[in-house]
Amino acid sequence: MAEQSYFMGQDGFVWFVGVVEDRNDPERIGRVRVRCLGFHTEDLNSLPTADLPWAHVMHPVTDPSMHGMGSTPSFLVEGSWVIGFFRDAQEKQQPVIIGSLPGNPDKPADHKEGFNDPRSPYSKQLPYARTPNYGPYPLDGDTYSRDSGHEVGEPDTNRLAQGEASETHNSLIDRRLRRLRGDPEINDETVGVDDDSDPEITRLGTGVPTATKPYLSLVQDGAKLETRGWWDEPDPKGIKKYAAVYASGQYPYNHVHESESGHIHEIDDTKGGERLYTQHMSGTFEEIHPDGSKVVKIVGDNYEIIAGSSNVAIFGDVNITTTGTVRELIKGDYHLEVEGDYTQKIHKNHRVKVGAGEGGGNREEEIKGNHAYQIGTGQVEGGPPPPDDGHVKARITGNIDTVIDKSEVRIINDTSSLSVKNAIKIAAIGPTYPDTLLPSGDITIAANNNLSTTTISGITSFKSGDKLNMKSADTMHIKSETTIDMDATTEVDVDSALINLN
Repeated sequence: MAEQSYFMGQDGFVWFVGVVEDRNDPERIGRVRVRCLGFHTEDLNSLPTADLPWAHVMHPVTDPSMHGMGSTPSFLVEGSWVIGFFRDAQEKQQPVIIGSLPGNPDKPADHKEGFNDPRSPYSKQLPYARTPNYGPYPLDGDTYSRDSGHEVGEPDTNRLAQGEASETHNSLIDRRLRRLRGDPEINDETVGVDDDSDPEITRLGTGVPTATKPYLSLVQDGAKLETRGWWDEPDPKGIKKYAAVYASGQYPYNHVHESESGHIHEIDDTKGGERLYTQHMSGTFEEIHPDGSKVVKIVGDNYEIIAGSSNVAIFGDVNITTTGTVRELIKGDYHLEVEGDYTQKIHKNHRVKVGAGEGGGNREEEIKGNHAYQIGTGQVEGGPPPPDDGHVKARITGNIDTVIDKSEVRIINDTSSLSVKNAIKIAAIGPTYPDTLLPSGDITIAANNNLSTTTISGITSFKSGDKLNMKSADTMHIKSETTIDMDATTEVDVDSALINLN
Protein backbone atom coordinates (compact mmCIF):
# COMPACT_ATOMS: atom_id res chain seq x y z
CA MET A 1 0.00 0.00 0.00
CA ALA A 2 2.89 2.31 0.71
CA GLU A 3 4.19 1.89 -2.89
CA GLN A 4 0.80 2.82 -4.34
CA SER A 5 0.83 6.14 -2.47
CA TYR A 6 3.15 7.47 -5.15
CA PHE A 7 1.07 6.14 -8.01
CA MET A 8 -0.55 8.76 -10.28
CA GLY A 9 -3.93 9.54 -8.78
CA GLN A 10 -2.88 8.28 -5.33
CA ASP A 11 -0.22 10.86 -4.50
CA GLY A 12 -2.36 14.00 -4.59
CA PHE A 13 -2.90 16.49 -7.41
CA VAL A 14 -0.27 19.13 -8.04
CA TRP A 15 -1.05 21.65 -10.76
CA PHE A 16 1.04 24.45 -12.20
CA VAL A 17 1.03 27.55 -14.38
CA GLY A 18 4.07 28.17 -16.51
CA VAL A 19 5.63 29.50 -19.71
CA VAL A 20 6.78 27.44 -22.70
CA GLU A 21 10.45 28.09 -23.46
CA ASP A 22 11.26 25.35 -25.95
CA ARG A 23 9.26 23.25 -28.43
CA ASN A 24 11.99 21.45 -30.38
CA ASP A 25 11.23 18.03 -28.97
CA PRO A 26 14.03 15.63 -29.97
CA GLU A 27 11.50 12.77 -29.99
CA ARG A 28 9.08 14.83 -32.12
CA ILE A 29 5.99 13.87 -30.13
CA GLY A 30 4.88 17.44 -29.47
CA ARG A 31 6.44 17.94 -26.03
CA VAL A 32 7.52 21.36 -24.79
CA ARG A 33 9.77 22.61 -22.02
CA VAL A 34 7.87 24.63 -19.43
CA ARG A 35 9.16 26.87 -16.65
CA CYS A 36 6.57 26.57 -13.84
CA LEU A 37 5.76 29.39 -11.44
CA GLY A 38 6.60 28.50 -7.85
CA PHE A 39 8.54 25.42 -8.88
CA HIS A 40 11.29 26.84 -11.09
CA THR A 41 13.44 29.94 -10.70
CA GLU A 42 13.57 32.70 -13.29
CA ASP A 43 17.37 32.73 -12.96
CA LEU A 44 18.67 31.26 -16.22
CA ASN A 45 22.10 30.68 -14.70
CA SER A 46 20.68 28.48 -12.00
CA LEU A 47 18.18 26.74 -14.24
CA PRO A 48 18.80 27.09 -18.00
CA THR A 49 15.98 26.31 -20.42
CA ALA A 50 17.77 23.15 -21.53
CA ASP A 51 17.43 21.70 -18.00
CA LEU A 52 13.67 22.11 -17.79
CA PRO A 53 11.61 18.90 -17.98
CA TRP A 54 9.75 18.02 -21.12
CA ALA A 55 5.98 18.36 -20.74
CA HIS A 56 3.47 16.26 -22.64
CA VAL A 57 0.60 18.19 -24.20
CA MET A 58 -2.91 16.86 -23.66
CA HIS A 59 -5.11 16.74 -26.77
CA PRO A 60 -8.94 16.77 -26.83
CA VAL A 61 -10.97 13.59 -27.27
CA THR A 62 -11.67 14.64 -30.90
CA ASP A 63 -7.95 14.18 -31.64
CA PRO A 64 -6.59 10.57 -31.55
CA SER A 65 -2.97 11.79 -31.46
CA MET A 66 -1.62 8.51 -32.80
CA HIS A 67 -0.30 7.02 -36.02
CA GLY A 68 -0.14 10.46 -37.62
CA MET A 69 -3.85 11.04 -37.11
CA GLY A 70 -5.33 14.20 -35.68
CA SER A 71 -3.66 17.61 -35.30
CA THR A 72 -0.01 17.00 -34.54
CA PRO A 73 2.17 18.44 -33.21
CA SER A 74 0.47 20.72 -30.71
CA PHE A 75 0.44 24.41 -31.55
CA LEU A 76 2.21 25.90 -28.55
CA VAL A 77 5.00 28.41 -29.13
CA GLU A 78 7.78 29.83 -27.00
CA GLY A 79 6.20 32.41 -24.71
CA SER A 80 2.82 30.62 -24.42
CA TRP A 81 1.33 30.60 -20.91
CA VAL A 82 0.01 27.16 -20.03
CA ILE A 83 -1.67 25.30 -17.21
CA GLY A 84 -1.19 21.66 -16.27
CA PHE A 85 -0.34 19.15 -13.61
CA PHE A 86 2.50 16.81 -12.61
CA ARG A 87 1.96 13.11 -13.11
CA ASP A 88 4.63 12.60 -10.46
CA ALA A 89 3.45 14.83 -7.64
CA GLN A 90 6.57 14.12 -5.59
CA GLU A 91 9.38 14.47 -8.19
CA LYS A 92 7.59 16.96 -10.46
CA GLN A 93 9.53 15.82 -13.53
CA GLN A 94 6.59 14.67 -15.62
CA PRO A 95 4.46 17.72 -16.34
CA VAL A 96 1.31 17.44 -18.48
CA ILE A 97 -0.17 20.52 -20.13
CA ILE A 98 -3.95 20.62 -20.25
CA GLY A 99 -4.42 24.03 -21.82
CA SER A 100 -3.03 27.45 -22.71
CA LEU A 101 -3.89 30.77 -21.08
CA PRO A 102 -4.38 33.83 -23.27
CA GLY A 103 -3.88 37.23 -21.75
CA ASN A 104 -2.70 40.73 -22.45
CA PRO A 105 1.10 40.86 -22.58
CA ASP A 106 2.45 44.20 -21.37
CA LYS A 107 6.07 43.77 -22.43
CA PRO A 108 8.06 41.93 -25.12
CA ALA A 109 10.12 38.81 -24.56
CA ASP A 110 13.26 39.23 -22.44
CA HIS A 111 15.76 36.52 -23.31
CA LYS A 112 17.80 37.33 -20.21
CA GLU A 113 15.13 36.12 -17.77
CA GLY A 114 13.16 32.96 -17.34
CA PHE A 115 9.44 32.76 -18.04
CA ASN A 116 10.17 34.29 -21.46
CA ASP A 117 10.86 33.17 -25.00
CA PRO A 118 14.65 32.60 -24.77
CA ARG A 119 15.30 32.79 -28.50
CA SER A 120 17.43 35.74 -29.42
CA PRO A 121 20.69 36.34 -31.26
CA TYR A 122 21.95 37.78 -27.94
CA SER A 123 20.83 34.91 -25.70
CA LYS A 124 23.51 33.45 -23.45
CA GLN A 125 21.85 30.06 -23.77
CA LEU A 126 23.71 28.76 -26.78
CA PRO A 127 20.97 26.39 -28.06
CA TYR A 128 18.62 29.43 -28.27
CA ALA A 129 21.06 32.12 -29.35
CA ARG A 130 19.64 32.47 -32.82
CA THR A 131 17.07 34.44 -34.72
CA PRO A 132 13.88 32.36 -34.95
CA ASN A 133 11.76 32.08 -38.09
CA TYR A 134 8.92 33.65 -36.11
CA GLY A 135 8.95 35.47 -32.80
CA PRO A 136 10.34 35.93 -30.24
CA TYR A 137 6.99 36.01 -28.45
CA PRO A 138 5.37 38.26 -27.31
CA LEU A 139 6.01 40.36 -30.40
CA ASP A 140 7.57 43.77 -30.01
CA GLY A 141 6.07 46.35 -32.34
CA ASP A 142 7.97 46.82 -35.60
CA THR A 143 10.32 43.95 -34.79
CA TYR A 144 7.65 41.29 -35.22
CA SER A 145 8.33 38.57 -37.78
CA ARG A 146 4.68 37.67 -38.39
CA ASP A 147 2.49 39.55 -40.81
CA SER A 148 -0.56 39.92 -38.56
CA GLY A 149 0.50 43.25 -37.05
CA HIS A 150 -0.15 41.98 -33.51
CA GLU A 151 1.86 43.83 -30.87
CA VAL A 152 2.52 43.90 -27.16
CA GLY A 153 -0.12 45.79 -25.21
CA GLU A 154 -3.18 44.28 -26.87
CA PRO A 155 -5.18 41.14 -26.07
CA ASP A 156 -3.93 37.81 -27.37
CA THR A 157 -7.25 37.39 -29.18
CA ASN A 158 -6.70 37.64 -32.92
CA ARG A 159 -7.51 41.06 -34.36
CA LEU A 160 -9.73 39.38 -36.95
CA ALA A 161 -12.03 38.32 -34.11
CA GLN A 162 -12.46 41.85 -32.75
CA GLY A 163 -14.94 43.48 -35.08
CA GLU A 164 -13.72 46.73 -36.62
CA ALA A 165 -10.31 46.14 -35.08
CA SER A 166 -9.91 43.44 -37.73
CA GLU A 167 -9.24 46.24 -40.23
CA THR A 168 -5.84 46.69 -38.56
CA HIS A 169 -4.86 43.10 -39.32
CA ASN A 170 -2.27 43.18 -42.07
CA SER A 171 -3.93 40.40 -44.06
CA LEU A 172 -7.16 42.40 -44.34
CA ILE A 173 -5.31 45.62 -45.11
CA ASP A 174 -3.49 43.83 -47.93
CA ARG A 175 -6.73 42.32 -49.28
CA ARG A 176 -8.37 45.71 -49.54
CA LEU A 177 -5.31 47.22 -51.22
CA ARG A 178 -5.11 44.43 -53.77
CA ARG A 179 -8.83 44.19 -54.48
CA LEU A 180 -9.56 44.29 -58.21
CA ARG A 181 -11.82 47.24 -58.83
CA GLY A 182 -14.12 47.75 -61.80
CA ASP A 183 -13.14 51.36 -62.29
CA PRO A 184 -9.73 51.46 -64.01
CA GLU A 185 -9.11 54.87 -62.47
CA ILE A 186 -7.55 54.13 -59.08
CA ASN A 187 -7.70 56.60 -56.21
CA ASP A 188 -8.01 56.51 -52.45
CA GLU A 189 -11.58 57.78 -52.50
CA THR A 190 -12.92 54.96 -54.66
CA VAL A 191 -10.69 52.28 -53.12
CA GLY A 192 -11.21 53.27 -49.49
CA VAL A 193 -7.65 52.69 -48.30
CA ASP A 194 -5.25 54.82 -46.33
CA ASP A 195 -2.12 54.34 -48.37
CA ASP A 196 -1.59 53.45 -52.02
CA SER A 197 2.08 54.40 -52.16
CA ASP A 198 3.15 50.91 -53.14
CA PRO A 199 3.31 50.92 -56.98
CA GLU A 200 2.92 47.15 -57.09
CA ILE A 201 -0.32 47.28 -55.15
CA THR A 202 -1.55 50.15 -57.26
CA ARG A 203 -0.86 48.18 -60.41
CA LEU A 204 -2.85 45.22 -59.12
CA GLY A 205 -5.79 47.47 -58.42
CA THR A 206 -7.06 47.74 -61.99
CA GLY A 207 -10.48 46.58 -63.00
CA VAL A 208 -11.30 43.44 -64.98
CA PRO A 209 -12.69 44.15 -68.48
CA THR A 210 -15.45 42.05 -70.02
CA ALA A 211 -15.87 41.03 -73.67
CA THR A 212 -17.90 43.19 -76.06
CA LYS A 213 -20.01 42.20 -79.05
CA PRO A 214 -18.62 42.86 -82.57
CA TYR A 215 -19.84 46.00 -84.33
CA LEU A 216 -21.10 44.83 -87.75
CA SER A 217 -22.24 48.12 -89.19
CA LEU A 218 -21.35 47.15 -92.79
CA VAL A 219 -23.50 44.00 -92.90
CA GLN A 220 -26.01 44.34 -90.07
CA ASP A 221 -29.00 46.65 -90.05
CA GLY A 222 -29.34 48.57 -86.81
CA ALA A 223 -25.89 47.54 -85.56
CA LYS A 224 -24.99 49.09 -82.18
CA LEU A 225 -21.51 49.81 -80.80
CA GLU A 226 -21.15 48.17 -77.37
CA THR A 227 -18.96 49.92 -74.81
CA ARG A 228 -16.45 48.02 -72.68
CA GLY A 229 -17.76 46.75 -69.35
CA TRP A 230 -15.87 46.10 -66.11
CA TRP A 231 -16.43 44.01 -63.02
CA ASP A 232 -14.84 44.35 -59.63
CA GLU A 233 -13.81 41.93 -56.93
CA PRO A 234 -16.31 41.99 -54.03
CA ASP A 235 -15.25 43.80 -50.88
CA PRO A 236 -13.56 41.57 -48.32
CA LYS A 237 -16.07 40.16 -45.86
CA GLY A 238 -18.79 41.52 -48.14
CA ILE A 239 -18.59 44.97 -46.48
CA LYS A 240 -16.58 48.14 -47.00
CA LYS A 241 -13.96 49.25 -44.53
CA TYR A 242 -15.99 52.27 -43.52
CA ALA A 243 -19.39 50.54 -43.46
CA ALA A 244 -21.98 52.29 -41.31
CA VAL A 245 -22.91 48.94 -39.78
CA TYR A 246 -19.85 46.73 -39.34
CA ALA A 247 -21.51 43.28 -39.14
CA SER A 248 -18.43 41.08 -39.26
CA GLY A 249 -15.96 39.44 -36.91
CA GLN A 250 -17.70 40.64 -33.76
CA TYR A 251 -16.29 39.29 -30.52
CA PRO A 252 -16.90 36.55 -29.37
CA TYR A 253 -18.58 35.11 -32.48
CA ASN A 254 -15.71 34.95 -34.96
CA HIS A 255 -13.56 31.86 -34.42
CA VAL A 256 -10.11 32.44 -35.90
CA HIS A 257 -7.15 30.13 -36.34
CA GLU A 258 -3.92 31.71 -37.54
CA SER A 259 -0.57 29.96 -37.94
CA GLU A 260 2.81 31.50 -37.39
CA SER A 261 3.48 32.14 -41.08
CA GLY A 262 0.09 33.79 -41.59
CA HIS A 263 -2.22 30.99 -42.78
CA ILE A 264 -5.72 31.91 -41.59
CA HIS A 265 -9.02 30.11 -41.12
CA GLU A 266 -12.16 31.92 -39.94
CA ILE A 267 -15.59 30.64 -38.97
CA ASP A 268 -17.59 33.81 -38.42
CA ASP A 269 -20.93 33.40 -36.64
CA THR A 270 -21.59 37.13 -36.27
CA LYS A 271 -25.29 37.83 -36.78
CA GLY A 272 -25.69 39.20 -40.31
CA GLY A 273 -22.00 38.63 -41.11
CA GLU A 274 -21.77 34.84 -41.21
CA ARG A 275 -18.72 33.88 -43.24
CA LEU A 276 -16.20 31.12 -43.97
CA TYR A 277 -12.67 32.21 -44.85
CA THR A 278 -9.42 30.41 -45.63
CA GLN A 279 -6.21 32.18 -46.64
CA HIS A 280 -2.67 31.16 -47.51
CA MET A 281 0.12 33.44 -46.35
CA SER A 282 0.83 34.35 -50.02
CA GLY A 283 -2.56 36.01 -50.29
CA THR A 284 -4.43 33.21 -52.04
CA PHE A 285 -7.80 32.89 -50.34
CA GLU A 286 -11.33 31.54 -50.48
CA GLU A 287 -14.21 33.35 -48.80
CA ILE A 288 -17.94 32.65 -48.60
CA HIS A 289 -19.86 35.86 -47.88
CA PRO A 290 -23.00 36.22 -45.73
CA ASP A 291 -25.23 36.16 -48.83
CA GLY A 292 -23.68 32.88 -50.03
CA SER A 293 -21.43 34.49 -52.65
CA LYS A 294 -18.03 32.86 -52.96
CA VAL A 295 -14.78 34.61 -53.84
CA VAL A 296 -11.67 32.63 -54.77
CA LYS A 297 -8.46 34.50 -55.49
CA ILE A 298 -5.26 32.73 -56.49
CA VAL A 299 -2.14 34.89 -56.56
CA GLY A 300 -0.07 32.15 -58.20
CA ASP A 301 -0.88 29.40 -60.71
CA ASN A 302 -3.98 27.21 -60.50
CA TYR A 303 -4.11 23.49 -61.27
CA GLU A 304 -7.35 21.49 -61.24
CA ILE A 305 -7.31 17.77 -61.99
CA ILE A 306 -10.56 15.79 -62.12
CA ALA A 307 -10.20 12.04 -62.51
CA GLY A 308 -13.88 11.57 -63.28
CA SER A 309 -16.55 13.72 -64.87
CA SER A 310 -17.27 17.37 -64.13
CA ASN A 311 -20.71 18.93 -64.26
CA VAL A 312 -21.23 22.67 -63.89
CA ALA A 313 -24.56 24.48 -63.84
CA ILE A 314 -24.56 28.29 -63.88
CA PHE A 315 -27.92 30.03 -63.69
CA GLY A 316 -26.58 33.45 -64.55
CA ASP A 317 -23.96 35.20 -66.64
CA VAL A 318 -20.33 34.15 -67.03
CA ASN A 319 -17.46 36.57 -67.66
CA ILE A 320 -14.01 35.16 -68.43
CA THR A 321 -11.06 37.49 -68.91
CA THR A 322 -7.47 36.37 -69.43
CA THR A 323 -4.39 38.41 -70.26
CA GLY A 324 -2.52 35.42 -71.63
CA THR A 325 -2.99 32.62 -74.14
CA VAL A 326 -5.84 30.11 -73.89
CA ARG A 327 -5.33 26.56 -75.13
CA GLU A 328 -7.99 23.84 -75.20
CA LEU A 329 -7.26 20.24 -76.15
CA ILE A 330 -10.37 18.09 -76.43
CA LYS A 331 -9.57 14.48 -77.26
CA GLY A 332 -13.19 13.53 -77.70
CA ASP A 333 -16.10 15.33 -79.34
CA TYR A 334 -16.98 18.94 -78.67
CA HIS A 335 -20.66 19.90 -78.67
CA LEU A 336 -21.67 23.54 -78.28
CA GLU A 337 -25.35 24.48 -78.17
CA VAL A 338 -26.34 28.15 -78.01
CA GLU A 339 -30.02 28.92 -77.68
CA GLY A 340 -29.47 32.64 -78.16
CA ASP A 341 -27.04 34.63 -80.29
CA TYR A 342 -23.42 33.58 -80.72
CA THR A 343 -20.94 36.33 -81.51
CA GLN A 344 -17.17 36.37 -81.95
CA LYS A 345 -14.94 39.41 -81.92
CA ILE A 346 -11.38 38.66 -83.02
CA HIS A 347 -8.87 41.51 -82.99
CA LYS A 348 -6.24 39.78 -85.11
CA ASN A 349 -6.11 36.62 -87.22
CA HIS A 350 -8.58 33.75 -87.27
CA ARG A 351 -7.26 30.37 -88.46
CA VAL A 352 -9.29 27.17 -88.73
CA LYS A 353 -8.05 23.77 -89.89
CA VAL A 354 -10.53 20.94 -90.32
CA GLY A 355 -9.27 17.38 -90.66
CA ALA A 356 -5.89 17.92 -89.01
CA GLY A 357 -5.81 14.30 -87.83
CA GLU A 358 -5.34 11.14 -89.81
CA GLY A 359 -8.06 10.59 -92.39
CA GLY A 360 -8.99 14.27 -92.65
CA GLY A 361 -12.46 15.58 -91.91
CA ASN A 362 -15.42 17.48 -93.29
CA ARG A 363 -17.03 20.83 -92.52
CA GLU A 364 -20.78 21.02 -92.84
CA GLU A 365 -22.93 24.09 -92.26
CA GLU A 366 -26.66 24.66 -92.38
CA ILE A 367 -27.96 28.22 -92.05
CA LYS A 368 -31.73 28.61 -91.71
CA GLY A 369 -31.67 32.31 -92.36
CA ASN A 370 -29.44 34.81 -94.09
CA HIS A 371 -25.67 34.93 -94.48
CA ALA A 372 -23.96 38.31 -94.69
CA TYR A 373 -20.25 39.02 -94.63
CA GLN A 374 -17.82 41.87 -95.27
CA ILE A 375 -14.22 41.20 -96.17
CA GLY A 376 -11.88 44.15 -95.77
CA THR A 377 -12.57 47.54 -94.24
CA GLY A 378 -14.11 49.01 -97.38
CA GLN A 379 -14.43 52.71 -98.15
CA VAL A 380 -16.47 54.99 -95.97
CA GLU A 381 -18.67 57.35 -97.96
CA GLY A 382 -16.82 60.61 -98.39
CA GLY A 383 -13.69 59.20 -96.78
CA PRO A 384 -10.24 58.28 -98.08
CA PRO A 385 -9.62 55.37 -100.45
CA PRO A 386 -9.84 51.98 -98.80
CA PRO A 387 -6.63 50.23 -97.78
CA ASP A 388 -5.22 47.38 -99.81
CA ASP A 389 -7.06 44.64 -97.97
CA GLY A 390 -10.17 42.53 -98.41
CA HIS A 391 -8.48 39.85 -100.51
CA VAL A 392 -9.82 36.29 -100.75
CA LYS A 393 -7.54 33.41 -101.64
CA ALA A 394 -8.93 29.93 -102.05
CA ARG A 395 -7.92 26.54 -103.47
CA ILE A 396 -10.40 23.71 -103.94
CA THR A 397 -9.00 20.33 -104.95
CA GLY A 398 -12.39 18.77 -105.69
CA ASN A 399 -15.74 19.81 -107.16
CA ILE A 400 -18.06 22.67 -106.28
CA ASP A 401 -21.81 22.06 -106.47
CA THR A 402 -23.88 25.16 -105.78
CA VAL A 403 -27.66 25.43 -106.13
CA ILE A 404 -29.23 28.87 -105.89
CA ASP A 405 -33.00 28.65 -105.65
CA LYS A 406 -33.50 32.31 -106.51
CA SER A 407 -31.51 35.09 -108.12
CA GLU A 408 -27.83 35.90 -107.88
CA VAL A 409 -26.36 39.39 -108.20
CA ARG A 410 -22.62 39.80 -108.40
CA ILE A 411 -20.95 43.20 -108.79
CA ILE A 412 -17.23 43.42 -109.57
CA ASN A 413 -15.86 46.96 -109.50
CA ASP A 414 -12.65 45.97 -111.23
CA THR A 415 -11.61 43.20 -113.63
CA SER A 416 -12.77 39.59 -113.52
CA SER A 417 -10.83 36.65 -114.96
CA LEU A 418 -12.05 33.09 -115.43
CA SER A 419 -9.71 30.40 -116.70
CA VAL A 420 -11.07 26.91 -117.30
CA LYS A 421 -8.88 24.02 -118.38
CA ASN A 422 -11.67 22.03 -119.97
CA ALA A 423 -15.20 23.00 -121.02
CA ILE A 424 -17.46 25.86 -119.87
CA LYS A 425 -21.24 25.53 -120.01
CA ILE A 426 -23.53 28.51 -119.39
CA ALA A 427 -27.23 27.81 -119.70
CA ALA A 428 -30.50 29.32 -118.55
CA ILE A 429 -31.96 25.94 -117.69
CA GLY A 430 -35.25 24.44 -116.70
CA PRO A 431 -36.47 22.99 -113.44
CA THR A 432 -35.35 19.46 -114.31
CA TYR A 433 -31.70 20.27 -113.58
CA PRO A 434 -29.42 18.42 -113.22
CA ASP A 435 -31.08 15.67 -115.28
CA THR A 436 -31.20 17.81 -118.42
CA LEU A 437 -29.85 21.09 -119.69
CA LEU A 438 -33.01 22.34 -121.34
CA PRO A 439 -32.92 26.12 -121.67
CA SER A 440 -35.85 28.05 -120.20
CA GLY A 441 -34.59 31.59 -119.67
CA ASP A 442 -32.50 34.38 -121.16
CA ILE A 443 -28.77 35.00 -121.10
CA THR A 444 -27.57 38.57 -121.50
CA ILE A 445 -23.91 39.51 -121.97
CA ALA A 446 -23.21 43.24 -122.05
CA ALA A 447 -19.98 45.19 -122.21
CA ASN A 448 -19.40 48.92 -121.91
CA ASN A 449 -16.56 48.74 -124.42
CA ASN A 450 -15.29 45.75 -126.40
CA LEU A 451 -16.71 42.23 -126.37
CA SER A 452 -14.45 39.52 -127.83
CA THR A 453 -15.03 35.83 -128.43
CA THR A 454 -11.94 33.85 -129.49
CA THR A 455 -11.05 30.22 -129.94
CA ILE A 456 -7.54 28.84 -130.51
CA SER A 457 -8.93 26.08 -132.67
CA GLY A 458 -12.25 24.49 -133.48
CA ILE A 459 -15.60 26.02 -134.36
CA THR A 460 -17.39 29.06 -133.00
CA SER A 461 -21.13 28.51 -133.38
CA PHE A 462 -24.08 30.81 -132.90
CA LYS A 463 -27.46 29.07 -133.00
CA SER A 464 -30.79 30.70 -132.38
CA GLY A 465 -34.06 28.89 -131.87
CA ASP A 466 -35.82 31.81 -133.53
CA LYS A 467 -34.26 34.94 -135.04
CA LEU A 468 -30.57 35.83 -134.84
CA ASN A 469 -30.00 39.53 -134.67
CA MET A 470 -26.57 41.10 -135.19
CA LYS A 471 -26.35 44.89 -134.93
CA SER A 472 -23.45 47.29 -134.83
CA ALA A 473 -23.65 51.01 -134.04
CA ASP A 474 -20.73 51.56 -136.42
CA THR A 475 -18.98 49.49 -139.06
CA MET A 476 -19.53 45.74 -138.93
CA HIS A 477 -16.56 43.82 -140.25
CA ILE A 478 -16.93 40.14 -141.15
CA LYS A 479 -13.78 38.49 -142.48
CA SER A 480 -12.84 34.91 -143.24
CA GLU A 481 -9.31 33.75 -143.99
CA THR A 482 -10.76 31.33 -146.56
CA THR A 483 -14.39 30.90 -147.63
CA ILE A 484 -17.60 32.51 -146.52
CA ASP A 485 -20.52 30.16 -147.01
CA MET A 486 -23.96 31.61 -146.50
CA ASP A 487 -26.98 29.27 -146.83
CA ALA A 488 -30.62 30.18 -146.41
CA THR A 489 -33.58 27.85 -146.77
CA THR A 490 -35.75 30.54 -148.30
CA GLU A 491 -34.01 33.74 -149.24
CA VAL A 492 -31.11 36.05 -148.48
CA ASP A 493 -32.15 39.68 -148.15
CA VAL A 494 -29.36 42.30 -148.19
CA ASP A 495 -30.41 45.95 -147.86
CA SER A 496 -27.93 48.80 -148.26
CA ALA A 497 -27.61 52.16 -149.93
CA LEU A 498 -24.43 50.88 -151.56
CA ILE A 499 -23.23 47.32 -152.12
CA ASN A 500 -19.61 46.66 -153.16
CA LEU A 501 -18.68 43.20 -154.34
CA ASN A 502 -14.99 42.65 -155.00
